[in-house]
Formats: sequence, structure tokens, C-alpha cells
Amino acid sequence: MKKTILLITCLLSIFSVYSQVNIGRKRGLGNLYVVEHKDKLFDIVKKTTTYFVVPDSLDFDETKKTIEEIWTFNSIKFISEADYQNDKLISTDNSIIKFQDQNYIKTKETMGANDKRIVGAIDLYKFQMFYYENVSKKNNGKIKSEIGQIAEIIFTPEIYYRFLAKKVDYTGDFEIGYISKSDAFNSGINEITSTSKDDGNSYKYIKNPSSYNFHLGYIKNYFQILNNKLTDNESLKIRDDIKNKDKLKELKSKTLYVPNWLLKEYSTFKLMVTKVLKSEELFEDYKYDYKVLSNEELNSKILNKDDFYYLMHTSYNGEKVITIINSLTGDVIYSVVDNSSNLIEKSDLKTISKLLK
Repeated sequence: MKKTILLITCLLSIFSVYSQVNIGRKRGLGNLYVVEHKDKLFDIVKKTTTYFVVPDSLDFDETKKTIEEIWTFNSIKFISEADYQNDKLISTDNSIIKFQDQNYIKTKETMGANDKRIVGAIDLYKFQMFYYENVSKKNNGKIKSEIGQIAEIIFTPEIYYRFLAKKVDYTGDFEIGYISKSDAFNSGINEITSTSKDDGNSYKYIKNPSSYNFHLGYIKNYFQILNNKLTDNESLKIRDDIKNKDKLKELKSKTLYVPNWLLKEYSTFKLMVTKVLKSEELFEDYKYDYKVLSNEELNSKILNKDDFYYLMHTSYNGEKVITIINSLTGDVIYSVVDNSSNLIEKSDLKTISKLLK
């Protein structure tokens, strides 16, 4: 029974977040719906200084250089995650951009037993931009503040991180298998060391996340979208469909670039990647030029300011979002929501191909 409940929870959490830009007031922790901002909010935030807290996983100097080149909305400063002290920045004169990596597992007591069962899971893996709506000092001298969300850029952790933690040998040199996410997070630590019943050796389980699209080139494009929308006093909802047919027709004579992980095919029941498709198989019905590159190659092209279009996939609650993004401007020329368990399918490319005629 526990395995069944865990499996259901895993299937639900597989699609818990996806990479996209939300600009609006948050309506709840576990969903991505937002309410549009009023114009006065943009005017308020424009007068603040934005502090960008650079995650330890990104190179500080490269991130600072990249974001400074595209950020025009307001004054921006950069601090490292290690140096970030929230208390020193609490002010209505400041807004904050900070990365969140939080996981919430909701459990419930099992009837007639001493253990608990998992009834839900939420993954938050995102940049959040917020401001201080009100700041006041309490009688005891402590600062009281109310924050409001401005925007969020949400990323997709790799498949296994959404419900499993990696198992490696005790030296950490190579990957062995996986442990349930509930066991990993219930431990309260980043690494779990245990002895295998099979061979008597010690192993450790690592729950540090990795992401398909948490790379500086992609991040640059997402922040271009955020910067441009904020500058134009525009909210943005993840479910907004975009089909810019004029721009799409440029692909008749241009190459569509594709990150190679989009060729993966996985089973939500086996909880694993089952196949890696050949590019010619997946793009059989796409009648125009395309090129598959690694994340490293694609991000290098973005950061080198090459002008091209690339395909991106994200997912949420059993639905997938397919986008085509301009590498130079960050403009999204295509974005649709569809129901599917896989990353990209032949039918997705066929639909895009038809729009190019």
C-alpha cells in the first residue's frame, strides 16, 4: 500500500514545476497561478534597488556580467549567496532576486499504526523576485516586514530529483541507483550513509538537485523576458499561449537548435528514462533544418550572442509546455500547453512545421 501511495505521489510530483516566467501576485504555494499586477506596482518596484543573490552553483562574476548586460528595469546590485543577510536588506527601497530550492512533503498519520504516509509533494526550484510592501519596527525592536511577489522564474529539476535521490558508492565516484525522496528528505540531511543488505558495503544517497535547464545561457534569456516585461509594465502568466507566425516563418530559412536531452523518452510508471530517440526519428515530420547540441554547446552560443532560435520543453501537473526562444533577445515566438508524459513528441514538431507554411 505504501509503495502504491508513493508511486502516485511520484507521478503527481513529476510535473510539479517547469521553467517559465511568471510575473504577477502569487495565489498559493503549490500552484503557478498569479494575479496580474496593477500599474502602480511596477512604478513602485522601478524605484527600488534590486539585489540579485547569485546562487553558489553559478559563477559569480559570469552571472553578474551576463545579467548586467541585459538588465535595464532598475538599479541592480549583486551579492553572493554566502554573503546574503536578509535582515540588512529589509527596506521598502529594496527588491530581491533570490534562488529557492525547497521541497515540501505532506504526510498523514496512518490509522492504527505508528508510521506516516505521504499524501502530497511540492517542489519549488526557482528564482523569486519580491519587494517589501511594508516595513515597521515592533515594540521589542525587531523589524516586521510584509513582502509581495513580483515575479518568479521556475526551473525543472531532472526527472529523478523530483521523487528520488541519487545513490552513489561511498567514495561518490559513480552512480549506483536511487532511494525514495521521502526517505531522503525525512532524514533532514543532504547525504544519507547506509549499509547495503546485498553486499555489506556502505553507500551514500545524495539529494542535491540537478536541472535540465539551469544554465547561464537559458537563465540570461529568461531574465531578458522578465526585464522587458517589467519595463513595459506587463504581467505574464505561464499559461499564456504564444504563436508569432511572422517570426515562426523565419525558421523556413533558419536552423532550429535543440538541446540533446529533449531526445529522452521516459515512463512515468517505470519512473525512468526508457529510450533515447534518434534525432531523425523525432524530427521526421519537421520539414526544415534543425541541429541537436549539448547544453554546453547551446549555452555557449547564447552567451556568445549568436542569433538563432532554440526549442525548449517544460512541464507542470501532467501538462507540458513547448517553447521556441530567440537566443539573442529572449523573445518567445511560440509557447503552447499540451497533455503528455514525454518531453517532445513527433506530433509537437509536426504542429510547428505546419505553422511555418
